[in-house]
Amino acid sequence: MQINFEDYWQENKLFFEKIVLNLSSAMKLSSEYEHERYIEDFEKEFAKYNKSKYVIAVNSGTTALELSLGACGVKEGDEVIIPSYTYIATALAVSNTGAKPVFVDIKEDTLTMDPDRIRKSLTKKTKAVVAVHIHGNPCDMEGFTKIAKKYGLAIIEDAAHAHGAEYRGTKVGNFGIGCFSNHTTKNFSGIGNSGLISTNDVRTYERIKKMIEVKNDPHPEISKRTPCRIDILQAVVLKTKLPYLGEINKKRRYNAAMYIKKLPKSLLFQKVEMESRHAYRDFVVLSKNREELRSNLERAGIETKVRYTVPLHLTEYYKRPGFKKVDLPVTEKIFNKLLWLPISHALSEEQIDYIADKICEFAR
Repeated sequence: MQINFEDYWQENKLFFEKIVLNLSSAMKLSSEYEHERYIEDFEKEFAKYNKSKYVIAVNSGTTALELSLGACGVKEGDEVIIPSYTYIATALAVSNTGAKPVFVDIKEDTLTMDPDRIRKSLTKKTKAVVAVHIHGNPCDMEGFTKIAKKYGLAIIEDAAHAHGAEYRGTKVGNFGIGCFSNHTTKNFSGIGNSGLISTNDVRTYERIKKMIEVKNDPHPEISKRTPCRIDILQAVVLKTKLPYLGEINKKRRYNAAMYIKKLPKSLLFQKVEMESRHAYRDFVVLSKNREELRSNLERAGIETKVRYTVPLHLTEYYKRPGFKKVDLPVTEKIFNKLLWLPISHALSEEQIDYIADKICEFAR
């Protein structure tokens, strides 16, 4: 049996005819105003789904982060707390504002940033905290909220992996400013790249809307901002798929539950944050024999991935002079153990069984 890590056609063929039909209708929109109204309708629909007051659609998750940081007043010379265990776009969004990312360790079980470790990294320059819902697993938002209120910090939620994930009954993206990626690899994906920003604060919403306006005479503080609105193609695809997002996440949770049930107990998994609902953009396992396990699965026709190869604080870019050297023992401990298994909502139970059987054979 050959099992690819991802198969975009299998994931999207359910929506294919509807996407083509809706794209055909969108092609008939005759003005910039009609395009913008279509995008605004999509924004309202996602806001309703996410139970957020306002949503803004942009061209990427990285742009969503940059705009949100700017809306919080983050600027050159400021510091922003982020985990080292995340995709590099989280850190680059901070760097692109002129601020510096300050890396903090994670919890060994949930793989999310540990709120208890944040206090030691705070300085007078700290302006914001980016809570990364890694792999679709919500962070301990109660812990982040307490710290943010006590020290007057803004909360940005990097929810790039976490469309529809919930923390204690509330969808992520409602505890601070939510930043979502709709890259092709995500649960809620377009065909290419785009992003979403959610907020319940009207001033934040209006500020970001002003930041993305393209005028001949831009405001000085946003003069470096290039056009970043979502394009109509991505809006059509996402608007078509939104009604199915709940079912997509449900199937991925089911696949994760099957893995946890069938895989050997000696293998460690990412634990779900207390009273949360994981969206499972990724299903990761931790094995001290990762490379051997990966090779074994490859020989059996099973494709796996290692998405992150180096903790951000150990990359050459963030080891340069000017960036704080930090000791993050948990992050460094887990990096050579992590392996991404296929978790697509298009996977069949037969395929899950086959993957689990091959891993159990390896364990024995």
